[in-house]
Amino acid sequence: MATRADVARLAGVSASTVSYALSGVRPISAETRERIESAMAELGYTPNAFARGLAGSRTGIIALHFPFTQRGLNASEFEYLHAASERARTSGSHLLLWMNPADDLAELRRLSSQGLVDGVILMEVQTEDARIAVLQETGVPFVLIGRTADTTGLSYVDSDFEEMGRLAVGHLADLGHRSILFLSQSEQLAKDGYGPIVRGQRGVEVECAARGLAVRVEHAAARIGAGRDVHERVRHDVPEVTAVVSMNEQALVGFIEAARDQGRAVPADLSVMSLGAGDSSAELVQPALTTVSPPAAEMGARAVDHLLKVVAGAGGEIQELITAPLHVRASTAAAPSAPSSSRE
Repeated sequence: MATRADVARLAGVSASTVSYALSGVRPISAETRERIESAMAELGYTPNAFARGLAGSRTGIIALHFPFTQRGLNASEFEYLHAASERARTSGSHLLLWMNPADDLAELRRLSSQGLVDGVILMEVQTEDARIAVLQETGVPFVLIGRTADTTGLSYVDSDFEEMGRLAVGHLADLGHRSILFLSQSEQLAKDGYGPIVRGQRGVEVECAARGLAVRVEHAAARIGAGRDVHERVRHDVPEVTAVVSMNEQALVGFIEAARDQGRAVPADLSVMSLGAGDSSAELVQPALTTVSPPAAEMGARAVDHLLKVVAGAGGEIQELITAPLHVRASTAAAPSAPSSSRE
């Protein structure tokens, strides 16, 4: 199926010029219009009827792309979606949630080129994210919650996950912990370059090296059972670990359960904390989790604000890093004088 971007390429114009020709929002020359109409005829492209009927006005709809995977949607991520939806509503817009897989670029191209949405917010951003080129090609305004390795010309709102990792390690080091486990997401997510876990791990490792601490990295699926498996590996391989920094909410629950089954108390024997878990998630765990977490509601709302500015043509790129605070709760304490487990 031909898209507006295909028409633009064949006609030798930008996607936005095709949009102007269809909507009449800006005047274009007769020669350019003729090339566009010729390209449309050759490709068999028929503009979406709803988009044609808008006659250049905005739709009042913005889309948020959260690629749905087997990892699912946790409570902390829902805070982003809820805040973005509420801010869109109070700003006079509607939020459309897309949950197509991240690699379904053809569908993303089709949806973003039809003129049905004013702009797009991308979540679950990878350090090299193919969705960026698609949205740039179709000409639809977009903003990231997260950021790529190269942010030139991009608008985003994000937290500094490297700093979050350093802050977590600093808290544990000040409590006397000398051997730390970093409980990450799956190896596939790490290989795909999922920004938060790549940067979070880097921050943990850099700070551990600076403070002379040992660090063990474990990848796990977002499942309780996977967390229990990690605990058993760590208990046998590196029993000297007395603290855990996690970026995997589901697996962390299983890790804590397995530790308790082995007679290890949190935090007397094992301190645990989370990078990324929101307040509601932190309070669901017993004892309540110490966290270094992005203010999800603030970030979701600001992403909508930034996108609406971009849609309105208010300046160039908007780039914002939001500080993630440390919230000390009951799951971290001074390191035990000796590990409670030993090699078997």
